[in-house]
Amino acid sequence: MRSTIAPAQERSATASILVVDDAPDNLRLLLNALQEEGYTVRCAKSGNLALVSSENAPPDLVLLDILMPNMDGYEVCQHLRQNLQTSEVPIIFLSALDEGNDKVKAFALGGNDYIAKPFNVEEVLARIRYQLQAKRRHQQLQVLANQYRHRSHDLEQARTLLMEVLDGLSDGIAAFKPKRDQTGRITDFQSQVVNQAFWDDFWPWFSQQQGTHPPQNREAPLQLEADSDLFDVLQAALEATAPLQREVYCHHTEADHWVEVLVTQYHSRLVTRLRDVTQTKAQITDLEVAKQELYRLAMTDGLTQIANRYCFDSYLKSEWARLQREQQPLALILGDIDQFKRYNDICGHLMGDRCLQAVAQGMRQILNRPADLVARYGGEEFAILLPATPCEGALTVADRVQQAIRSLCLEDAVCHLCEQVHISLGVACMIPNPALEPQQLVTAADRALYQAKTAGGNCTHVDPV
Repeated sequence: MRSTIAPAQERSATASILVVDDAPDNLRLLLNALQEEGYTVRCAKSGNLALVSSENAPPDLVLLDILMPNMDGYEVCQHLRQNLQTSEVPIIFLSALDEGNDKVKAFALGGNDYIAKPFNVEEVLARIRYQLQAKRRHQQLQVLANQYRHRSHDLEQARTLLMEVLDGLSDGIAAFKPKRDQTGRITDFQSQVVNQAFWDDFWPWFSQQQGTHPPQNREAPLQLEADSDLFDVLQAALEATAPLQREVYCHHTEADHWVEVLVTQYHSRLVTRLRDVTQTKAQITDLEVAKQELYRLAMTDGLTQIANRYCFDSYLKSEWARLQREQQPLALILGDIDQFKRYNDICGHLMGDRCLQAVAQGMRQILNRPADLVARYGGEEFAILLPATPCEGALTVADRVQQAIRSLCLEDAVCHLCEQVHISLGVACMIPNPALEPQQLVTAADRALYQAKTAGGNCTHVDPV
C-alpha cells in the first residue's frame, strides 16, 4: 500500500502541478495520487490547453506527455522554455516512448526528467519531490543573486571569501558543467570552480590518466575528456536522483591512490568533492586482517592448532541446519585417548601435550574433504564431523583414524610406555530433521564411545540410532 505521508517541509507550502495528457485514465490516476500528497493539481488534455493554463497561472511543475494530437510534448516544452514566465518551471516527461533518442531529445529541449510509461506512481512522486526541492534551491539562489545584482563589489568580496574557505580545505572541491553536442550527448565536463587542493593534489592524478596537462592558470577551465574515470562518475551523477558517491583508483608517480568522489547535482551543475581515502582503506584492510586473525584464534585450540569446542558447536549447528534442508546424513566420530591420565602421570604433562598434538595432526591429515572438521572436544577428547557422510563412510574414516594413531611413535618419550598411543572411537550418524536436535547426535556418539572404552579401548563402536 502506498504511503501518503509526506515530509513536513513539503506539506508546509502547497505546490501547483500541471498534468498534460490526452489519456483520461492517466489524468485520473495522477490527479488522485498528487492530491493525496497535498499538491494543487490542474489537468490539460492537449498541448494548446496546457500553454493557455501555464500563461494564465504558471505552475510549479509540469508532468508532460509526448504523444498528443495537434501539438506533441516536445513542442509544448519548447514553448514553455521560450516563455519567460515558464522558462524555469521543471518539466518531467511521461511517455510510452522509451528509446534513447527520445530521451536525448527530451533533455536537449529542456526537460528536467524522463519517466517511461507504464510508470510507477511512487517513482513519479519521488521525482516530483526531487525536482521541486531543486527548484526551491534554485529560487533561493536567484533571490540571493537579485539581492546582490547591483553590488558587484560585495559579490567579488563574497567570492574571494568563498575561495579562501574552499582553498583552506584539504578535500578537493570543484564545480563542473556538462557540455553537449547537437544530439545532446555529453562530450566533456568543464570546471567552473576549483579549489587549491583539487588543483594541486587531485587533478594531476586524473589528468595523467588522460595524457593531458592542466592549464598554467588555475582560473582557466579544466576539461574532462571521456576516457577519464572522473568523467564516468560525473556522467553517472547526472542520471542519479540523489548525490552519488564512489571510490576511484588512481596511479600517479609510482604511487597508488584511492579517491572518494561525492557528486551532488545542483541546477545542472555538478558540485564535486574529492577525498584521498588511501590511508583509510589501508587501515580498514589492516582491521579486516586483524578481525580474521582474531576469529581464527577464537575458533582454534591453542595447543593442538585444530578447531576448538566453540568452533565445533557452531559448525555442528550450521551443518545440521544445512543437511536438514538437503536431507543428507551427518556423521560424528568422538575419540578419547586411552589411559591418558596414566600417560600424563608416567611421562609428564609436557609429553602429554606432545601426545595431544600428535593425535590432532594425525586426525587432520586423514581428512580429505574441505567440509570435514576435526576439533578438540575437551581434554583428551576429539571430535570429527563428517557432513553428507553415511555410517559406512564414517566407519571407513574411523578405521583410518585408528591406523593413523596406532602408527604414531613418540620416539623421544621419556619412557617406552609413552611411545605408543591408542584411542577409543564412538561413531553415530543421523539424517537431521525437525524432530531431532544436534545434541542427540553428540549423545549417540558419546554412548558408542563409552561402549568402546568399556570394551577395553583401542577399538571403534557404533551407536545404532
